[in-house]
Amino acid sequence: MSRQTHRRFWWWVRLLVLASVIRGGWLAAQRESLRDDPDAYRQLARNLLAEGTFGDHVPDSVTGELQLQPTAYRPPLYPLLLAAVGWADGVGSISVAMLHWALGVATVLLVHQLSQTWGLGRWGWCAAVLVACDPILLNQSSLVMTETLAALLAVVGLLSLTRMTRRATAASALAAGAAVALAALCRPTFLVWGAAAALALMLRPWRTCSNGSCETSEETVASFHARDECGLRSPSARLWLAGSFILSAAIVLSPWAVRNVYAFGRAILTTTHGGYTLWLGNNPEFYRFLAQARWGDVWDSRHLDEQYLRIRRQTGHDELAADRWAHAQAMTSIRRQPASFARSCVWRVSSLWGLVPHRIAADESTVRRLARYAVGLWYLAVFGLALAGVHSLGCRLCRPPWRWGLLLCLAFTAMHAVYWSNLRMRAPLMPVVCLVAAVGVKRIADGQCRPGRVPGLGAAQGAARNWV
Repeated sequence: MSRQTHRRFWWWVRLLVLASVIRGGWLAAQRESLRDDPDAYRQLARNLLAEGTFGDHVPDSVTGELQLQPTAYRPPLYPLLLAAVGWADGVGSISVAMLHWALGVATVLLVHQLSQTWGLGRWGWCAAVLVACDPILLNQSSLVMTETLAALLAVVGLLSLTRMTRRATAASALAAGAAVALAALCRPTFLVWGAAAALALMLRPWRTCSNGSCETSEETVASFHARDECGLRSPSARLWLAGSFILSAAIVLSPWAVRNVYAFGRAILTTTHGGYTLWLGNNPEFYRFLAQARWGDVWDSRHLDEQYLRIRRQTGHDELAADRWAHAQAMTSIRRQPASFARSCVWRVSSLWGLVPHRIAADESTVRRLARYAVGLWYLAVFGLALAGVHSLGCRLCRPPWRWGLLLCLAFTAMHAVYWSNLRMRAPLMPVVCLVAAVGVKRIADGQCRPGRVPGLGAAQGAARNWV
């Protein structure tokens, strides 16, 4: 074993130990929260194990007895994974903790791998540590919710898209499409990212700077082994690559769509939850709250939740009918109050990218309030580093591989500007933010950098240097 290989091996071992201790320690400290089931994912997994049906128990309209009814209210991948690992203890806290620990550690390790592929060299360690310690990812890992899995799938998707960009073959495009589709089965918002990525593959490379400070996409061809930025010269070849990407995504999504055809008579690719999340952020009650609220006020959505449950009962627990009703209510509010809708969009984007988590209870304790402020200080530092990283990257942020991370952030921001949003929903984006922040750390450490150039990243091996 060479000295360089030996050193690299021990870097990985240290990172594995660090990530294991941080994620495992947090899960041990917050083990009580793993008993809760805020979004009924655990119950879906238990129903699947007990009766073989992905569904909820609802009262029969005639007898009133509970019966298991197929559902598409939640995306399927996370409950399926819970059922796969939780068969021994009935999806108890131990199996969930072990799953989230494994997912969290894998995310940290893959972020480091992604950093090397993106050319960060030794500064990739910084990105991995930031992900390991990220408050959102830590907090959500102790809850039976999708964020831990979604963050891992986001990194897997970024790795797959990067490899497709570097080695443009049908096989790499099929792998990338499958990775993004799997992410969409965990969080439907990833579908928007997939559509944006497919569109970017089909478009001809464009000039990213007009002031001469950056290379044109044509000039970049030479550094990418005489290929264009997708590894393909002709429009037909790029179309073939995008077609392979889309085909693979469609194949992965098709079992869920076919299942929904049998269960609901419609090929639902996402969920029957979209109407509710649109209505939750676009209704007269919430608009009035935004017009009258002071900073830090908490909006209570219990009245809307009760109203939605009442509609569900009135429709005989018909998910599609309830979803259509909620969607229609939201669209009516948007049409009648466009100014309030615009204000709510600003609020949702600021909630998604905010520094301090919103207060969730009017009678918040001092300890919880100080913890929120500490999280705000952490993100103030991380976002400051990320801004320095954006300045260092310059127009390269719009070219592969950074383009895939940029498209991911834009896709989530666009969707959550309209649909309900809060801080935890940016969990899948934090690996990208931490990678950019690592570039910012490098810039500050060097003390000099001009836009569009990241000095000192040549430590990355091989062709990775071409990415920055």
